[in-house]
Amino acid sequence: MLVISVTMLALMMGLGSAALSTVDTQSDVVMKERRHESTFNLAEGVLNAQTFVLARLGTGSATSQFPTSCGAGSIEVLCPADEQIRASFDASVQGDFAGAEWTTKVRDNPSGTFYSAAAVESAARYDANGDQQLWVRANAKARGREREIVALVSVEFRPIDFPRFAIAGGWFKTSNNGRKVIVDATGSLGVGVRCALPPQSSTCLDYQPGKGQLEPAGAYQLNYPNTSGVLPDELRALEDQARASGTYHTSCPSNPNGQVVVIASGNCSYNNSAPAAPGGSKCCNTSAKPGLLIMKCGSLSFGGNIEFHGLVYVPNVSSTGSWCSSGAVVTTQGTSLIKGGVIVDGPGGIVSGSSGLNIEFNPNAFDNLRTTGTAGVVQNTWREVPDDN
Repeated sequence: MLVISVTMLALMMGLGSAALSTVDTQSDVVMKERRHESTFNLAEGVLNAQTFVLARLGTGSATSQFPTSCGAGSIEVLCPADEQIRASFDASVQGDFAGAEWTTKVRDNPSGTFYSAAAVESAARYDANGDQQLWVRANAKARGREREIVALVSVEFRPIDFPRFAIAGGWFKTSNNGRKVIVDATGSLGVGVRCALPPQSSTCLDYQPGKGQLEPAGAYQLNYPNTSGVLPDELRALEDQARASGTYHTSCPSNPNGQVVVIASGNCSYNNSAPAAPGGSKCCNTSAKPGLLIMKCGSLSFGGNIEFHGLVYVPNVSSTGSWCSSGAVVTTQGTSLIKGGVIVDGPGGIVSGSSGLNIEFNPNAFDNLRTTGTAGVVQNTWREVPDDN
C-alpha cells in the first residue's frame, strides 16, 4: 500500500511539475509578446509625434534642417517633446515603458514613394525637392525589444489671406508736403483707416490729396472694421513657422530678411546698413521672393534708401490682450520703400513720406502667403523595418 501511495505521489508531482513548466513557458511567451507589442506601440506613437511636428512646423529649409536624429534628450524645436511622448506611454501605468528609448529621423524622398534605406539615410534633412513629402523613421527600444517603422509623410499647406490694402490701420499721415506720390495703392483696396474724422484731419487721414500723394486719388476707406489681419490660430501657425526657420526673435534682429520673420517686441529701425537677402543687392528680401515681417508689439521704422519687399503686419496686441500702441507703429523715412503692403491692427497708425514714394502695393506680397495645415502618411508607404527580435 505504501509503495502504491509513493508511486501515485511521484506521478502527481511529475504531472504538477510539467503543468507548472508549461504555465511558466506560456507566461514567458506572453510577456515577450506583450513587450514586443508595447515597443511597437511606442514606435508608432513616436512616428505620430514627429508627424505632428511636421504638421505644425512644416518641412524645414536649407538653412533650418531637421536634426540628424531626435531623441529623448533633444531640445530642437523640430523634434518631438519627450515629456509629451512619456505622458502617452507612462511607465507608472505600463511597466514595459520603464527605461524605454526612442529616436526619429526625418529625410527627403529622393526616389519618390520608393523607400531605400541607404538612399534615404544620405538624403537632405528637409524638403529639398519641394514636393512637400518627407520620410519619417521612428525607432523604439523597451525591455530588450526593438521595433522600427517608417512612413512617407505629406505636409499640406493652407493659404493665409490678408486684406489686400496698400495700407490698413488706425490712422495714416504723411510728413511730406511735396507734389509727389507717397502711397501707390494701384491694384489694391486702397488705404483703410479705422478713424471716422474728416478725411484730411491731422489725427485720421492726413495727406495732400491736391498734390497727388495718394494714387489713385481718393482710394481710401474710413471706418475700416476693427478686425485682425489674420485669425489667431493663423498667427500662431505663422509664429511656429518662424520658430522652425530660425526667424523668430524676441527683440530686434539685425537682419529682417526671411519668408516669415516674427519680432515679439521692440522699437526696430532699419536702414541701408541692414544686410541684403541672398540674391538681393540691398535689404530686405527680393521682388521675386517677398517676405512677411510681423512685429507683434512695438514699432518699425525704415530709413535711408532701404527697400522692403513683402508685407509688414503689426498685430499690436500685448500679452494681456490690450492694444500695444495708438501711436505710429510703422514709419517710413527718406527714400525708403515698402513694396507690398502694411497692415496694422487696432488704433496704431502709419507715417510715410520724406523724399518720395514710400509705400507701393505689390500683389506678389499677398499671393503666396501660406502656413502649414495638416500632415498625414502617404498611402501604402507605412511599413515596419524588419528586426530580429
